[in-house]
Amino acid sequence: MDLTPVYELRERLKTGAVAGTGLIAEDFRLKRAVEAVKPLEKASPVFAKIVQLSTQVLEENCEDRAGTLLEALTLVDALLCTQGVVEEEREIKPLAVCLDKRETYVANVPYSVLSTLLDALQHSGGGRYSYVVNLRKEQPELFNDYRVRAAMVDALGASYAELAEAVAGWLIADGLQSETAFSGIRFLLERDFDPKGKKEMARRVQVMENVAGAKANDFYVSQLAKAKKEVRTALIYALRHSQENEDMLLSLCQTETAGNNKKMAYYALAWMEGERTWAFFRELAAEKPLEAVTYLEESGRPEAAKLVSGVFLQALDDWRRGKRKPDNELESLFNACLLALSGKCGAEICECYRQAAAVRTILDNARKVEKNATSAMLFFRPEHLSYSRIPFSSEVQESLRLNLLRQQGKELAPLAKELYQTYGEPYFPAVMAAVLREGDGAECLKLLQDFVEEKGLFGKRLRKERASAVWKALSAVQADGAGGYVLQASYASPVDLQKRSIRYAIRAIPEEMFGILMQLENTATDMVLAAWLQPDNEALCRRLASYFYIRAQKEPDNRPYLAPLRKCRAQSCKGLAVHYFRNIKRTVGAGEIKSYMEQLPGSAAAKAEEAGQVLLMLQKGIIKGWGNCAATLEAYIQEQKAQA
Repeated sequence: MDLTPVYELRERLKTGAVAGTGLIAEDFRLKRAVEAVKPLEKASPVFAKIVQLSTQVLEENCEDRAGTLLEALTLVDALLCTQGVVEEEREIKPLAVCLDKRETYVANVPYSVLSTLLDALQHSGGGRYSYVVNLRKEQPELFNDYRVRAAMVDALGASYAELAEAVAGWLIADGLQSETAFSGIRFLLERDFDPKGKKEMARRVQVMENVAGAKANDFYVSQLAKAKKEVRTALIYALRHSQENEDMLLSLCQTETAGNNKKMAYYALAWMEGERTWAFFRELAAEKPLEAVTYLEESGRPEAAKLVSGVFLQALDDWRRGKRKPDNELESLFNACLLALSGKCGAEICECYRQAAAVRTILDNARKVEKNATSAMLFFRPEHLSYSRIPFSSEVQESLRLNLLRQQGKELAPLAKELYQTYGEPYFPAVMAAVLREGDGAECLKLLQDFVEEKGLFGKRLRKERASAVWKALSAVQADGAGGYVLQASYASPVDLQKRSIRYAIRAIPEEMFGILMQLENTATDMVLAAWLQPDNEALCRRLASYFYIRAQKEPDNRPYLAPLRKCRAQSCKGLAVHYFRNIKRTVGAGEIKSYMEQLPGSAAAKAEEAGQVLLMLQKGIIKGWGNCAATLEAYIQEQKAQA
């Protein structure tokens, strides 16, 4: 619609207002402008009203010409304001990013937030990592915006490695959740890809192969010929997704000279199902059993399960018969076999666990009988990207528990129940994992009751000494934030030592289990209760808040209880800080006092009152402090009073 006549009318009305209403009835230019607008009268009631008012202004018998003029001018201005545009003469340039047509999501987010996020992802500097991580937790929907996704691809090359790794994990998680989301960034991962590049390009490959798998096989193969260093390593491991690559991987196992590349070729080959592959691994196991078992740790193939179980049972039998001594080589082989049992199932794997359970703790101290031995039979186990040494018997039990949480774990549930019935307490965490996977809340409750309650002549006795086993069995259960519960655990991949997560939705936890854990009165099981908190369940929050408050007044170091109390929305903190600082037998600093006070639950008034009690103890010398402790407390008290 051409609004030129309306603009002309506004100018004539303004001129008439300046000249005065006494002369406006004779203004022929205004009359002409009104006539020009009349064709628009039928377009809208607004235009009709404008024409009506403008015509009245020109009539000789208009009683309130000034008021009518003002009303007409106001209405015209309002109309033109809604139709206004801003233009600038510049060369039009295409957007730097053009995503897949199916992926056109744009978040409605303030420029201040978006600009800061993009800057944090695309540039280096202090504080950017924490800002991005916190924003991801608080507003994950922002990371679906196509502009942010493009910046996330750029962030794979961030100089701060923790940020780059975190972004890679988010892209993988988002891609696995939504195929459309990944299709929107796949071309960005492939665009300007440099097979001779550095870690950034390797991360691109990792994101693509974890989400697209075999669908991007043509890309892996096409880039491999020119790839160098870590990019070549990542591309070789990505070949595991397609059976078509078996011949290529067999060749790479023979031709690759770089250590990491050769290892990745072995790891990738272990995913193949061809007879040539497993003939190759059987030959390798005969010559170098430790090396063969190590490469089969990530493989879920039935052939891998048979080969690993064969090596393990043979080594265990040789030790029993005295053919092998418990030296470093045997220790490493047992350790590798136990790690390789994860993710595998079948009759052979069950037999491995049975035989290992039968040995029980005998192997724990096997090396102590050797001359010049300085350690028991201990085993390295990777967990959370670090290494810890635990006894053989404990490793067997932990291996079974983690295996029950893997994808094929349900098949091992009957074995866990069998070993628990045979050996009792050590296998309680494993059997609880099996029952949790089966999703039977009533069976979980009965299992827990039978484990911690002992019937005697004078009634039931609670076995509080079993609290650590209960913690290990139930620490994998967490509230999912939506009123439900999940079974969650993690393990470190032998390929890159990166943490892999396991997560399954389970049925609700019976309320009676909360009561049993409360009776144990143990800090470890209390933290299990904290992980089970449902903030929207007011009755549960009140119950746990009361329990945590009592426990916090008994434990000398009650700091672990402060966060659960805040999550329960506890309104009181009376006596908590006094109890904590009274039990400290050393000098405390202002920073420690401030840190503790800021973690307290309750209202601002309650915090101010508790801080006043701590200040009084400080002044009386009950608490020994150094620095400006008193001034820090006084400032905190004033701050809380102001908030109250």
